[in-house]
Amino acid sequence: MKMTKEIEEFINLTITEHMGKSYADWKLSQSSVTEPDEIEKAYKKVIETLPSEQEEIITKYCDEIFNSGAETEEFFYRLGLKDGMKLKKLVKEILKELSESN
Repeated sequence: MKMTKEIEEFINLTITEHMGKSYADWKLSQSSVTEPDEIEKAYKKVIETLPSEQEEIITKYCDEIFNSGAETEEFFYRLGLKDGMKLKKLVKEILKELSESN
């Protein structure tokens, strides 16, 4: 059985919706003390008071934290891996049943 464009689009849409819902559920379970906009404003206010050398150091430090904080990427990677393995198993079962019925 050949995968048609419609089936491929349906699978992609299903995975996208599942990932979006899973991310939203996960994000709601994470504790958030302040809103990102408030943090951004406070950060800019503090940075403006620093000499340029210190501002550059703090900015680099924040960039490193941002770049290394791969929590979200790890979550999606693991979710995608689990979903991919389940999908592979399901497709194999479907193909086996289809080939046996012919």
